[in-house]
Amino acid sequence: MKEVALTDLDIRLQKQIENARKVVEKNPSYAIDILSNIVNRNLSCLEARKILRKAQQSANKVKSKGLGGIISKFSSIPHSFGIESKIKKNPQKAMESAEQMLSANPENVVGHKFLAEAAVELEMYSTAVFAYEAIRKIEPKNSENIKALMSVYISTGQNEEAIRVGDIAYRANPSDDEIQALIKKASVEQTMEAGKWEEDKSFRDKLKDEDESHKLEQAGRAKTGDSGLRALIAEAKKGVDLEPENMNFYREIASNYRKLGDFDSALEWVDRARQLEAGRADVNLERLVGTLKREKMQKAITQVEKRLEEKPEDTAASTELDTLLAEERAFRLEQCEDLVQRYPNEYSYRYELGELYFEDNDADKAIRELQLALRSPKVRVGALILLGKAYLIKGFHDLAAEQLNTAKGEIPGMTEQKKDVLYQLGSAYEQQGDMDQAMVEFKSLYSADISYLDVADKIDAFYSKK
Repeated sequence: MKEVALTDLDIRLQKQIENARKVVEKNPSYAIDILSNIVNRNLSCLEARKILRKAQQSANKVKSKGLGGIISKFSSIPHSFGIESKIKKNPQKAMESAEQMLSANPENVVGHKFLAEAAVELEMYSTAVFAYEAIRKIEPKNSENIKALMSVYISTGQNEEAIRVGDIAYRANPSDDEIQALIKKASVEQTMEAGKWEEDKSFRDKLKDEDESHKLEQAGRAKTGDSGLRALIAEAKKGVDLEPENMNFYREIASNYRKLGDFDSALEWVDRARQLEAGRADVNLERLVGTLKREKMQKAITQVEKRLEEKPEDTAASTELDTLLAEERAFRLEQCEDLVQRYPNEYSYRYELGELYFEDNDADKAIRELQLALRSPKVRVGALILLGKAYLIKGFHDLAAEQLNTAKGEIPGMTEQKKDVLYQLGSAYEQQGDMDQAMVEFKSLYSADISYLDVADKIDAFYSKK
């Protein structure tokens, strides 16, 4: 979803927003009523969202005075139930839900986090930066948020900002390797961008005039759909002819072929980029190759699945599907084992490998990788949960309960992930024969979601025995 300027909205909406802007301090409730409706119907207008946030902050100041200045930045967390699952499935709905949380309290860190993650899914990176920056003001020492903010800064070409924020965070926590890696990445991008700027000037000189350049840029932004993507690819290929060492053209071509679902062409252009001097040491390009190959396999699997939906009796399609799934599985495992071997301190790879081993019921191998994956804050909670499940497979119920209890304490709100933890933790106690402790967890889950798996049956059976 492309972010739009305030001036791109209907003139009537612009007038309403301007009227709201004038009363943000004097009558914030009125401004919020107007702006909330406009933002919900125009999620991609960041300027309107910024004015809304000012109005909410003004209203919050009034509330804070009335409550002795105490309003929790975590208030309204109950509204967060289910938002995590929406982020990938329906990021627009997730943004609306996040805005509801922020309407109740604009200092709600969880609301800003969900807004940022949904914005990233929609490629609304300026909105994501806005949300992550809001968290940084509320929680300046939140390292996970700082890393997320740095990543989005880098994605939007704000490498200097990424370095500035990263330097402050790194001085506070010099043992954080992820922050150091992001600073290095931003520095490399900044150097490449400086070179690109000089090249861009020479490229512009070759155009007839500045007006023609502006028209080309406007046309590129306006193009959508398959035909638009192909036109953008054609333009980028012209750029390659003029500037064969400019990595950005190769990236753009590969990205647009990927959007078209032409993974072979995308892989071809990524391979060309990796032949360049700047591309040989680019780890992101290396990762992209694996991602594209997996997406190509997934596309083939989806196509066969559709054939089977139409003709369930098609035995040839069924056999083909089994083969494709096995190949995709083997590729993922091989790729992950290779990445772990080459990058042993990249713990997110270890988490993915542990997950694959767990799915293969190889508990010992899964435990080994997941124990190491705990070192990464990015995958720590997921690793704790899988580690608990792996211990359950081996019958180590006390160790499983220890991991799951830790995970429970690190998940805010009642998300689907939290429900899974409560169920598994209850099961661990149940298998130990500690039904009283098991019921504590099952009741907590039952009170939040009576329909979750067989938790209602477990509760009924417990009280029947009583």
